[in-house]
Amino acid sequence: MSEFQLDMTLGTGNNPLKEALDSGKFIFLAESSAPENELRREAAAERLIPLAETMARQEDLCGGLAVTDLYGAPWSAAETAAAMPENLRNRNLYYLSGCGRNADDIEAQLNIAANAGVFNIASVTGNASGLTARECRARNFCSSIEQMELISRRPEKFFAGVQFNPFHYHKNTVLASWDNLSAKIRTGAQFIISQSGWDMLQNQNLAWYLLNRQCYLPMIAHLTLLTPDKAEKIISGKVPGVRMTENFRKLLIQELSGSKAQFESAQYRRIELQSAGCRLMGYSGVQISGVDFPGKAQTVAARIRAALQEFRTFEHWLDEYNAHQAGAEMGGGIWRYYLYDRVLRRPYPFDEPPGPTDPGPVEYSWQEKFAYRLKKLCFSKADKQRPGRDFLLKKLLTGCPGCDKCTLPQNHFICVQNCPKRLKNGPCGEVLEDGKCKITNSECIFVKKVRCSRWRESISCLES
Repeated sequence: MSEFQLDMTLGTGNNPLKEALDSGKFIFLAESSAPENELRREAAAERLIPLAETMARQEDLCGGLAVTDLYGAPWSAAETAAAMPENLRNRNLYYLSGCGRNADDIEAQLNIAANAGVFNIASVTGNASGLTARECRARNFCSSIEQMELISRRPEKFFAGVQFNPFHYHKNTVLASWDNLSAKIRTGAQFIISQSGWDMLQNQNLAWYLLNRQCYLPMIAHLTLLTPDKAEKIISGKVPGVRMTENFRKLLIQELSGSKAQFESAQYRRIELQSAGCRLMGYSGVQISGVDFPGKAQTVAARIRAALQEFRTFEHWLDEYNAHQAGAEMGGGIWRYYLYDRVLRRPYPFDEPPGPTDPGPVEYSWQEKFAYRLKKLCFSKADKQRPGRDFLLKKLLTGCPGCDKCTLPQNHFICVQNCPKRLKNGPCGEVLEDGKCKITNSECIFVKKVRCSRWRESISCLES
């Protein structure tokens, strides 16, 4: 008898997605956006039902949808979930975006989900693509960490996780990102989803990081089934956040030069190899974008099923993966810093636990050192004083926006409130390859904080 029945009655104690992840079953989620052009919530849900039903039939993969919550859509993911048939709701994962929402708005979305018996939530801060710094600061961004804190205080037992971007390559950005992940874990995240990317080295870095911390959370790898149009956009640099080596760019161009059938075959094979590789690395499942109708979902599910049967050892998979990639790994251009060395050579680090890769000398100018010492002299007790004290001096030296509680001493006298999204714990998806904020075109506040931490030889204090 199958572990998962389609006609089950779902309630707070019956959650197929959570049960699958808790028991180590491999899952396949097809990414879908909440429909944006429906006037009725029920009509929006009806457009997703055929795909959801097809995914539900993939019982051995615990198939389901990953419904994204995009700012500006008429219906949020939670509202769409509430209109789904009851027997399908908790097979799916629903994204909760903080873009354009404050804490009260997030609470309202959680109320909608809870009242409908929907409990699988992925918290994301949301992107600010196309916004100026002024527009960004005028918009609310409830971070995934703030959302997790709200969820932890609620009586309902939500199964809530967070998204993490492992696809950074500048050393300071990498270190800041992993520190941000630590903060997300501490807030009670129950699973982690990687952002979309092709670099299997970075996917394994995430797996090793959690193992080294003895943090055994389920991980879901976010993959993309490319179409010719999407591949052309990636090659031309029109897809934000996607970084690649020149070799990988040439490989995509070569694949596009063949027939449509040849291109599709190459993409399906890449999905097979990535899915099997993630399984062998310890991932609990994959979320795949580009699977947008039932027939394609059926095909992808069959491909994943075959790949899991084909590759039973890491060594067999690695040989085939390297042959398919022809040595062209998705990567970070001129910056190629990885948290751990010797990844993609063995599945687990147990035989020789790795230490972080040496990031090399820190770049910190004499002007920055002088400014640090001046701010330390002036503001060493700022967190114990009333917030408005020495405001003009703080404004001059740190760009202080006038915070309710000063945290300068805890942040190496760098005001993290200068983040245009007003985030407090780490870099977001708007960080460019060189560590600059895409919105302000200046160094990301959290990358700057890591550089200062490295200069002060206090990088280990970042997690405190």
